[in-house]
Amino acid sequence: MLLPEVGAAVSVLLGVAPTVTLSASGSSKLNEVLIPNPFDRPRAVFMFEVGGIDDPLVVEPKNALFCKALKNSVDLGSSKADILFPDEEELSTISLDHPLGDYREEEINEFASWLGGSYATDVTKPLDGVLTIPLANGDNMNLHMSKKVHREFASKLFALYRNIRKAMERHEDLSQTLRRPAELIMGSFDGIKHDTDGFDKQGMRLLLATLNRIFDSLQTTYEGFQTSTVKAIYIFDLSAQVSSSVEKCILTKVGCKW
Repeated sequence: MLLPEVGAAVSVLLGVAPTVTLSASGSSKLNEVLIPNPFDRPRAVFMFEVGGIDDPLVVEPKNALFCKALKNSVDLGSSKADILFPDEEELSTISLDHPLGDYREEEINEFASWLGGSYATDVTKPLDGVLTIPLANGDNMNLHMSKKVHREFASKLFALYRNIRKAMERHEDLSQTLRRPAELIMGSFDGIKHDTDGFDKQGMRLLLATLNRIFDSLQTTYEGFQTSTVKAIYIFDLSAQVSSSVEKCILTKVGCKW
């Protein structure tokens, strides 16, 4: 698929028609990945890009996040993904890329508990404890917060956790309004660093566990307010850095409502 086709898919899931410039080939691809019923639209999309991944980890049988997912190659070229909307007030966009800033050990404990793990505090040095999270393959991943590479990776996960909680709080606020807008949640992650001791593979497994937990939380939050739950689109880039394909999703206001 091309990025414009990804944008068209997002537009349809949010409840609006795709751009009229979509090719016949692009329309055919949409028919392959979308439910044909035009009234069965979640109007909530979680779009996330990950840079520096090992593809076999994404498709391994134990990965519950993708066992029932449709998989397609996406050309992350110079094109942009237009997401059309008739009125900017009818779409709420939430970014998950806000920096973490300072954090407390209470937040580390909350994150660990959220993923079914634990945090062992270092009484001599605050924030330098050991974070232990169970992985889908049966292993435990230990993040030693005293080590720079572990701390930097963990801080990106903490930021993602904090931002997704804010997104769900925003959804609950929007659900109380008379004209609830569609919701587009976008984010990216480039904290996977390739090394020789296997930390990158374990880190990827931990990120996938985090994304799986995020999607479960979104499903639970959104089910209470609408019959169709949130849909997720994940873009995995083999390069070490994200390609900013999520940033290439341009929100375009349509001239008239339809």
